[in-house]
Amino acid sequence: MLYHFIVILTAGGELLTCYWFITANGILRFALIGLHILLVLVALYTLKKIKISNFLPTENYMSIAFFLSVALPFYGLLGMYLMVFAIGKIQIKKIDYFEYTYKLTPPKYKLLYSDSGLDITGIHSEEFNIEAYRDIFTKNDRQMEEVAISKLSKILTRESVAILKEVVKHATSDSKILAATALIEMENKVTKEINAIRTKLAEKPTDSDIILELARIYDLYCYLDVLDQAVEKYYRALAIEQYRTFLIQHPKHPRATLEYGRTLLNAGEIEKATRVLNSAVSLDRYNPNPYIWLAEAHYAANDYRQVVSICSKVDEFQNLPDSFKPVTGLWSEEAL
Repeated sequence: MLYHFIVILTAGGELLTCYWFITANGILRFALIGLHILLVLVALYTLKKIKISNFLPTENYMSIAFFLSVALPFYGLLGMYLMVFAIGKIQIKKIDYFEYTYKLTPPKYKLLYSDSGLDITGIHSEEFNIEAYRDIFTKNDRQMEEVAISKLSKILTRESVAILKEVVKHATSDSKILAATALIEMENKVTKEINAIRTKLAEKPTDSDIILELARIYDLYCYLDVLDQAVEKYYRALAIEQYRTFLIQHPKHPRATLEYGRTLLNAGEIEKATRVLNSAVSLDRYNPNPYIWLAEAHYAANDYRQVVSICSKVDEFQNLPDSFKPVTGLWSEEAL
Protein backbone atom coordinates (compact mmCIF):
# COMPACT_ATOMS: atom_id res chain seq x y z
CA MET A 1 0.00 0.00 0.00
CA LEU A 2 2.88 2.38 0.75
CA TYR A 3 4.27 2.08 -2.78
CA HIS A 4 0.83 2.57 -4.32
CA PHE A 5 0.50 5.77 -2.25
CA ILE A 6 3.90 6.91 -3.56
CA VAL A 7 2.67 6.29 -7.12
CA ILE A 8 -0.26 8.67 -6.53
CA LEU A 9 2.02 11.27 -4.92
CA THR A 10 4.58 11.20 -7.73
CA ALA A 11 1.89 11.44 -10.40
CA GLY A 12 0.28 14.39 -8.59
CA GLY A 13 3.66 16.02 -7.97
CA GLU A 14 4.56 15.64 -11.66
CA LEU A 15 1.30 17.32 -12.70
CA LEU A 16 1.91 20.27 -10.37
CA THR A 17 5.54 20.54 -11.50
CA CYS A 18 4.49 20.75 -15.16
CA TYR A 19 1.82 23.37 -14.32
CA TRP A 20 4.29 25.53 -12.36
CA PHE A 21 6.91 25.17 -15.09
CA ILE A 22 4.58 26.84 -17.62
CA THR A 23 4.22 29.99 -15.50
CA ALA A 24 7.72 30.03 -13.95
CA ASN A 25 10.85 31.71 -15.28
CA GLY A 26 14.54 32.08 -14.56
CA ILE A 27 16.15 29.94 -11.87
CA LEU A 28 12.78 28.55 -10.74
CA ARG A 29 12.46 26.72 -14.07
CA PHE A 30 15.81 24.97 -13.51
CA ALA A 31 14.67 23.98 -10.00
CA LEU A 32 11.44 22.53 -11.44
CA ILE A 33 13.42 20.57 -14.04
CA GLY A 34 15.47 19.08 -11.18
CA LEU A 35 12.26 18.26 -9.29
CA HIS A 36 10.85 16.62 -12.45
CA ILE A 37 13.91 14.37 -12.78
CA LEU A 38 13.76 13.52 -9.05
CA LEU A 39 10.09 12.51 -9.35
CA VAL A 40 10.92 10.26 -12.32
CA LEU A 41 13.69 8.55 -10.30
CA VAL A 42 11.31 8.04 -7.36
CA ALA A 43 8.70 6.62 -9.73
CA LEU A 44 11.16 4.13 -11.26
CA TYR A 45 12.37 3.05 -7.81
CA THR A 46 8.74 2.52 -6.75
CA LEU A 47 8.02 0.37 -9.80
CA LYS A 48 10.98 -1.87 -8.94
CA LYS A 49 9.56 -2.39 -5.46
CA ILE A 50 5.94 -3.06 -6.39
CA LYS A 51 5.32 -6.74 -7.14
CA ILE A 52 3.22 -6.79 -10.31
CA SER A 53 2.18 -9.98 -12.11
CA ASN A 54 3.87 -10.46 -15.52
CA PHE A 55 6.19 -7.49 -14.88
CA LEU A 56 9.84 -7.88 -13.96
CA PRO A 57 11.74 -4.62 -14.66
CA THR A 58 15.02 -5.14 -16.51
CA GLU A 59 17.88 -2.67 -16.83
CA ASN A 60 16.95 -1.98 -20.46
CA TYR A 61 13.34 -1.26 -19.57
CA MET A 62 14.29 1.05 -16.70
CA SER A 63 16.74 3.00 -18.89
CA ILE A 64 14.19 3.50 -21.67
CA ALA A 65 11.47 4.42 -19.17
CA PHE A 66 13.76 6.98 -17.52
CA PHE A 67 14.69 8.80 -20.74
CA LEU A 68 11.10 8.81 -22.05
CA SER A 69 9.70 10.08 -18.75
CA VAL A 70 12.30 12.84 -18.56
CA ALA A 71 11.78 13.83 -22.21
CA LEU A 72 7.95 13.82 -21.95
CA PRO A 73 7.00 15.58 -18.68
CA PHE A 74 3.88 14.16 -17.01
CA TYR A 75 2.76 12.14 -20.06
CA GLY A 76 5.87 9.94 -19.93
CA LEU A 77 5.48 9.21 -16.21
CA LEU A 78 1.73 8.65 -16.48
CA GLY A 79 2.16 6.41 -19.53
CA MET A 80 4.80 4.35 -17.74
CA TYR A 81 2.51 3.80 -14.73
CA LEU A 82 -0.49 2.91 -16.88
CA MET A 83 1.50 0.47 -19.03
CA VAL A 84 2.98 -1.37 -16.05
CA PHE A 85 -0.33 -1.72 -14.22
CA ALA A 86 -2.04 -2.79 -17.46
CA ILE A 87 0.59 -5.53 -17.87
CA GLY A 88 -0.32 -6.77 -14.40
CA LYS A 89 -3.96 -7.17 -15.46
CA ILE A 90 -3.34 -8.86 -18.79
CA GLN A 91 -3.30 -12.65 -18.85
CA ILE A 92 -0.33 -13.28 -21.14
CA LYS A 93 -0.61 -16.64 -22.89
CA LYS A 94 2.71 -18.09 -23.99
CA ILE A 95 3.09 -21.37 -25.79
CA ASP A 96 6.11 -23.09 -24.39
CA TYR A 97 7.19 -26.53 -23.34
CA PHE A 98 5.66 -26.62 -19.88
CA GLU A 99 2.29 -25.19 -20.85
CA TYR A 100 0.61 -28.53 -21.44
CA THR A 101 1.19 -32.05 -20.26
CA TYR A 102 0.04 -35.36 -21.72
CA LYS A 103 0.43 -37.48 -18.59
CA LEU A 104 -3.19 -37.17 -17.46
CA THR A 105 -4.55 -38.07 -20.91
CA PRO A 106 -5.22 -41.77 -21.52
CA PRO A 107 -3.47 -43.02 -24.69
CA LYS A 108 -6.65 -43.43 -26.72
CA TYR A 109 -7.49 -39.76 -26.17
CA LYS A 110 -4.09 -38.37 -27.08
CA LEU A 111 -4.24 -35.80 -29.84
CA LEU A 112 -1.61 -34.31 -32.11
CA TYR A 113 -0.92 -30.68 -31.37
CA SER A 114 0.99 -28.08 -33.34
CA ASP A 115 3.90 -26.74 -31.33
CA SER A 116 5.39 -23.28 -31.19
CA GLY A 117 8.93 -24.05 -30.09
CA LEU A 118 10.87 -21.68 -27.87
CA ASP A 119 14.37 -21.54 -29.23
CA ILE A 120 17.54 -20.97 -27.24
CA THR A 121 17.48 -17.20 -27.73
CA GLY A 122 13.96 -16.95 -26.40
CA ILE A 123 12.36 -16.27 -29.78
CA HIS A 124 9.27 -18.25 -30.73
CA SER A 125 9.66 -20.16 -33.96
CA GLU A 126 6.76 -20.27 -36.37
CA GLU A 127 4.13 -22.89 -35.66
CA PHE A 128 4.93 -26.09 -37.44
CA ASN A 129 3.45 -29.53 -37.82
CA ILE A 130 5.99 -31.90 -36.31
CA GLU A 131 4.37 -34.91 -37.94
CA ALA A 132 5.21 -33.51 -41.39
CA TYR A 133 8.91 -33.86 -40.58
CA ARG A 134 8.44 -37.42 -39.36
CA ASP A 135 6.67 -38.38 -42.59
CA ILE A 136 9.60 -37.21 -44.71
CA PHE A 137 11.77 -40.02 -43.40
CA THR A 138 9.34 -42.62 -44.75
CA LYS A 139 9.76 -41.49 -48.38
CA ASN A 140 13.42 -42.47 -48.93
CA ASP A 141 14.15 -39.08 -50.48
CA ARG A 142 17.74 -38.28 -49.52
CA GLN A 143 17.55 -34.62 -50.45
CA MET A 144 14.34 -34.04 -48.50
CA GLU A 145 15.76 -35.90 -45.51
CA GLU A 146 18.81 -33.62 -45.47
CA VAL A 147 16.58 -30.54 -45.56
CA ALA A 148 14.36 -31.93 -42.80
CA ILE A 149 17.34 -32.72 -40.57
CA SER A 150 18.72 -29.22 -41.12
CA LYS A 151 15.36 -27.68 -40.15
CA LEU A 152 14.90 -29.93 -37.12
CA SER A 153 18.36 -29.06 -35.81
CA LYS A 154 17.22 -25.44 -35.52
CA ILE A 155 14.02 -26.30 -33.63
CA LEU A 156 14.99 -26.84 -30.01
CA THR A 157 12.01 -28.85 -28.82
CA ARG A 158 11.60 -32.30 -27.35
CA GLU A 159 9.63 -33.40 -30.42
CA SER A 160 12.40 -32.47 -32.87
CA VAL A 161 14.94 -34.34 -30.76
CA ALA A 162 12.64 -37.39 -30.68
CA ILE A 163 12.41 -37.46 -34.48
CA LEU A 164 16.17 -37.15 -34.91
CA LYS A 165 16.68 -39.97 -32.41
CA GLU A 166 14.32 -42.16 -34.44
CA VAL A 167 16.34 -41.41 -37.58
CA VAL A 168 19.59 -42.33 -35.79
CA LYS A 169 18.03 -45.57 -34.57
CA HIS A 170 16.26 -46.76 -37.72
CA ALA A 171 17.77 -45.07 -40.80
CA THR A 172 20.16 -47.08 -42.95
CA SER A 173 21.45 -44.27 -45.16
CA ASP A 174 23.76 -41.35 -44.51
CA SER A 175 20.78 -39.67 -42.87
CA LYS A 176 21.71 -41.52 -39.68
CA ILE A 177 25.07 -39.70 -39.58
CA LEU A 178 23.44 -36.36 -40.39
CA ALA A 179 20.83 -36.83 -37.65
CA ALA A 180 23.47 -37.76 -35.09
CA THR A 181 25.47 -34.67 -36.07
CA ALA A 182 22.33 -32.52 -35.74
CA LEU A 183 21.73 -33.82 -32.20
CA ILE A 184 25.31 -32.93 -31.28
CA GLU A 185 24.85 -29.44 -32.76
CA MET A 186 21.65 -28.93 -30.77
CA GLU A 187 23.37 -29.97 -27.56
CA ASN A 188 26.31 -27.69 -28.37
CA LYS A 189 23.94 -24.74 -28.81
CA VAL A 190 22.54 -25.29 -25.35
CA THR A 191 25.92 -25.80 -23.66
CA LYS A 192 27.31 -22.71 -25.39
CA GLU A 193 24.40 -20.68 -24.08
CA ILE A 194 24.85 -22.17 -20.59
CA ASN A 195 28.51 -21.14 -20.56
CA ALA A 196 27.63 -17.64 -21.75
CA ILE A 197 25.03 -17.19 -18.99
CA ARG A 198 27.42 -18.60 -16.39
CA THR A 199 29.99 -16.01 -17.46
CA LYS A 200 27.43 -13.23 -17.08
CA LEU A 201 26.45 -14.52 -13.64
CA ALA A 202 30.09 -14.61 -12.54
CA GLU A 203 30.29 -10.90 -13.35
CA LYS A 204 26.97 -10.10 -11.65
CA PRO A 205 26.39 -12.91 -9.10
CA THR A 206 23.31 -11.27 -7.53
CA ASP A 207 21.53 -10.29 -10.76
CA SER A 208 18.14 -11.99 -10.47
CA ASP A 209 17.43 -11.80 -14.22
CA ILE A 210 20.58 -13.77 -15.00
CA ILE A 211 19.87 -16.28 -12.21
CA LEU A 212 16.41 -16.97 -13.66
CA GLU A 213 17.86 -17.19 -17.17
CA LEU A 214 20.35 -19.80 -16.00
CA ALA A 215 17.65 -21.81 -14.22
CA ARG A 216 15.58 -21.87 -17.38
CA ILE A 217 18.42 -22.92 -19.66
CA TYR A 218 19.30 -25.80 -17.29
CA ASP A 219 15.62 -26.75 -17.32
CA LEU A 220 15.46 -26.61 -21.12
CA TYR A 221 18.57 -28.79 -21.37
CA CYS A 222 16.81 -31.47 -19.33
CA TYR A 223 13.56 -31.09 -21.22
CA LEU A 224 15.13 -31.67 -24.65
CA ASP A 225 15.91 -35.29 -23.70
CA VAL A 226 19.41 -35.28 -25.19
CA LEU A 227 21.07 -36.29 -21.92
CA ASP A 228 21.49 -39.64 -20.25
CA GLN A 229 19.66 -40.14 -16.96
CA ALA A 230 22.56 -39.30 -14.63
CA VAL A 231 23.53 -36.09 -16.45
CA GLU A 232 19.90 -35.02 -16.72
CA LYS A 233 19.50 -35.50 -12.95
CA TYR A 234 22.61 -33.35 -12.39
CA TYR A 235 21.36 -30.47 -14.55
CA ARG A 236 17.87 -30.63 -13.10
CA ALA A 237 19.41 -30.26 -9.63
CA LEU A 238 21.27 -27.18 -10.91
CA ALA A 239 17.99 -25.77 -12.27
CA ILE A 240 16.28 -26.33 -8.91
CA GLU A 241 19.12 -24.56 -7.11
CA GLN A 242 18.92 -21.52 -9.42
CA TYR A 243 15.12 -21.31 -9.20
CA ARG A 244 15.39 -21.45 -5.40
CA THR A 245 17.99 -18.66 -5.42
CA PHE A 246 15.84 -16.49 -7.66
CA LEU A 247 12.74 -17.00 -5.54
CA ILE A 248 14.59 -15.92 -2.40
CA GLN A 249 14.91 -12.53 -4.12
CA HIS A 250 11.46 -12.61 -5.74
CA PRO A 251 9.25 -14.88 -3.59
CA LYS A 252 6.02 -13.69 -5.24
CA HIS A 253 7.10 -14.22 -8.86
CA PRO A 254 4.22 -16.35 -10.27
CA ARG A 255 5.90 -17.73 -13.38
CA ALA A 256 9.17 -18.66 -11.67
CA THR A 257 7.22 -20.31 -8.84
CA LEU A 258 5.36 -22.41 -11.40
CA GLU A 259 8.58 -23.36 -13.20
CA TYR A 260 10.25 -24.27 -9.89
CA GLY A 261 7.35 -26.49 -8.88
CA ARG A 262 7.25 -28.18 -12.27
CA THR A 263 11.00 -28.83 -12.12
CA LEU A 264 10.66 -30.35 -8.65
CA LEU A 265 7.87 -32.59 -9.95
CA ASN A 266 9.98 -33.73 -12.90
CA ALA A 267 12.78 -34.48 -10.44
CA GLY A 268 10.44 -36.78 -8.50
CA GLU A 269 10.17 -34.51 -5.43
CA ILE A 270 6.38 -34.79 -5.36
CA GLU A 271 5.71 -33.47 -1.85
CA LYS A 272 7.86 -30.35 -2.34
CA ALA A 273 6.44 -29.83 -5.81
CA THR A 274 2.88 -29.94 -4.45
CA ARG A 275 3.64 -27.23 -1.88
CA VAL A 276 5.31 -24.98 -4.45
CA LEU A 277 2.58 -25.49 -7.05
CA ASN A 278 -0.05 -24.64 -4.45
CA SER A 279 1.82 -21.35 -4.00
CA ALA A 280 1.89 -20.89 -7.79
CA VAL A 281 -1.89 -21.27 -7.90
CA SER A 282 -2.38 -18.69 -5.15
CA LEU A 283 -0.07 -16.24 -6.97
CA ASP A 284 -1.79 -16.62 -10.34
CA ARG A 285 -5.38 -17.70 -9.74
CA TYR A 286 -6.66 -16.87 -13.23
CA ASN A 287 -4.00 -18.83 -15.11
CA PRO A 288 -4.89 -22.50 -15.75
CA ASN A 289 -1.24 -23.60 -16.02
CA PRO A 290 -0.49 -23.78 -12.26
CA TYR A 291 -3.72 -25.72 -11.68
CA ILE A 292 -2.86 -28.29 -14.36
CA TRP A 293 0.63 -28.84 -12.94
CA LEU A 294 -0.79 -29.09 -9.42
CA ALA A 295 -3.17 -31.75 -10.77
CA GLU A 296 -0.10 -33.51 -12.22
CA ALA A 297 1.52 -33.49 -8.77
CA HIS A 298 -1.56 -35.02 -7.14
CA TYR A 299 -1.79 -37.55 -9.98
CA ALA A 300 1.82 -38.57 -9.32
CA ALA A 301 0.90 -38.99 -5.64
CA ASN A 302 -2.13 -41.15 -6.60
CA ASP A 303 -4.44 -38.55 -5.05
CA TYR A 304 -7.15 -38.79 -7.70
CA ARG A 305 -9.78 -36.95 -5.65
CA GLN A 306 -7.65 -33.82 -5.82
CA VAL A 307 -7.06 -34.34 -9.54
CA VAL A 308 -10.80 -34.41 -10.14
CA SER A 309 -11.37 -31.38 -7.91
CA ILE A 310 -8.70 -29.29 -9.63
CA CYS A 311 -9.67 -30.29 -13.18
CA SER A 312 -13.32 -29.53 -12.46
CA LYS A 313 -12.31 -26.06 -11.30
CA VAL A 314 -10.12 -25.46 -14.36
CA ASP A 315 -12.89 -26.70 -16.66
CA GLU A 316 -14.98 -23.70 -15.52
CA PHE A 317 -12.36 -21.17 -16.65
CA GLN A 318 -13.45 -18.79 -19.38
CA ASN A 319 -11.42 -18.86 -22.61
CA LEU A 320 -9.70 -22.10 -21.58
CA PRO A 321 -7.08 -23.04 -24.23
CA ASP A 322 -8.16 -25.97 -26.38
CA SER A 323 -5.05 -27.95 -25.42
CA PHE A 324 -6.28 -28.16 -21.80
CA LYS A 325 -9.76 -29.42 -22.59
CA PRO A 326 -8.95 -33.12 -23.19
CA VAL A 327 -7.46 -33.29 -19.67
CA THR A 328 -10.00 -31.20 -17.79
CA GLY A 329 -12.88 -32.80 -19.67
CA LEU A 330 -11.77 -36.34 -18.80
CA TRP A 331 -11.05 -35.62 -15.14
CA SER A 332 -13.88 -33.23 -14.30
CA GLU A 333 -16.63 -34.30 -11.91
CA GLU A 334 -19.21 -34.19 -14.69
CA ALA A 335 -17.20 -36.61 -16.85
CA LEU A 336 -16.78 -39.02 -13.96
